[in-house]
Amino acid sequence: MRKPVIFPRTLTLALLAFTLAACQLVPERPPAPVLHDLGTAPAASLTLPWRPQLQVTAPPWLDGGAVHYRLPGSATQLAAYRGHRWAAPPSQLLAQRLQFLLAPPPPAAPVRALEVDLQGFEQRFQSVSGAEAVLTARVTLFERRGAAVLASRDFTLAVPCVSPDVDGGVAALAEGMATLALNIAQWLATTDSVSP
Repeated sequence: MRKPVIFPRTLTLALLAFTLAACQLVPERPPAPVLHDLGTAPAASLTLPWRPQLQVTAPPWLDGGAVHYRLPGSATQLAAYRGHRWAAPPSQLLAQRLQFLLAPPPPAAPVRALEVDLQGFEQRFQSVSGAEAVLTARVTLFERRGAAVLASRDFTLAVPCVSPDVDGGVAALAEGMATLALNIAQWLATTDSVSP
């Protein structure tokens, strides 16, 4: 009959210490990022006499989902908040909000190409205690893809942040995006008289 193996006390303690050290070497998984969107979507409020073929674009660095900010005196340095992201690329958030605002046109309505270039979407700090959300976009309306321009307009918005932090920045950027979509929709309604 084989005798049971008895480990010396010092060996047992050494094995326990090694196991604890190995556990500490395994990196902890970072927490999942907080996802933000634009909040509750409004009911459709505008009906155009034509059907928009919508395309919203943005630079890759802007459309990656990060919540961007710029510190005072850092004209060329763009930073991003750690642990916070948009639930979708900003270009998709803007396209979705525009689609919510525009009610379906009549079935026989002509189609027009609508291109929106989102050029700016960031929180800018004027000081350690003050910041604003800045959004810029260029909107171009075509009779069809590749055709002549029917109308074009640049939009710029600045929305004050209620607090100089990520919460204030996200709230102001979401408000600014919703306002930008509404301004674009209202401007499109004024292009009814533009003849193709």
